[in-house]
Amino acid sequence: MRQRTKFFVALAMVCAVILGVAAAAGVSRQINATLRPDITIKVDGVTQTITDSNGNETAPIIYNGTTYLPVKSIGQILGQSVTWDGQTNTVNITGSNTPATAPSTPTGGGMIGEARAKEIALEHAKLSASDVTFIHAELDWENGRRVYDVEFYSANKEYDYEIDAKTGEIMSYDYDAEGYAPSAGSYISQDAAAKLAQDRAPKATLVKIEFDYDDGRAVYEGELREGRWEYEFKIDAATGEFLKWEKDS
Repeated sequence: MRQRTKFFVALAMVCAVILGVAAAAGVSRQINATLRPDITIKVDGVTQTITDSNGNETAPIIYNGTTYLPVKSIGQILGQSVTWDGQTNTVNITGSNTPATAPSTPTGGGMIGEARAKEIALEHAKLSASDVTFIHAELDWENGRRVYDVEFYSANKEYDYEIDAKTGEIMSYDYDAEGYAPSAGSYISQDAAAKLAQDRAPKATLVKIEFDYDDGRAVYEGELREGRWEYEFKIDAATGEFLKWEKDS
């Protein structure tokens, strides 16, 4: 974590210095730069999604052999507040060196809101609000993307969802059952489990699937890949039910 913080602080400082020099010079000029969507930004091995000031995914820019990134996006990943003062042409970066806690209520920008995020999770779990007790539903950051982290429990199961704050897409989900008794019946085949996963992402390539036990439950765990997207899944070997489905970049 200390290494990651140093990396982002240094990068944010570099961006601020570059902008400060440009402002000090008092001269605006057009340049020829190259947008490089083929460049991947990783922190501690985790791919980051870089966004513009409107929250849309963007890419690094190369100019004179130097890679440039949006200072606001880097600040948000770091947990900093980044603001623009138009009167003095100044970029202000403030906050601690730890990731900021996202507000629990939407702040605009076309987000679906907590209430809708809860509805999406409940619809997927085939439960109603009266059937569950919510642990939390809050706005958070995941790889540079705004998501709602929704967690609740019902009977002996605890559910955890990550939902894209703008589109409402379920990025990942899983649930844990307490006091689960292993089924004494037969299991679905590995090929059948692979087909269930493939049906969810028809264009993805299955790269791994294996039979395992999770807290006494027989499961198939695996991974698919499609371009920059990775899908991880866990399927109940007795029922064919998805216990986990996670989409990440």
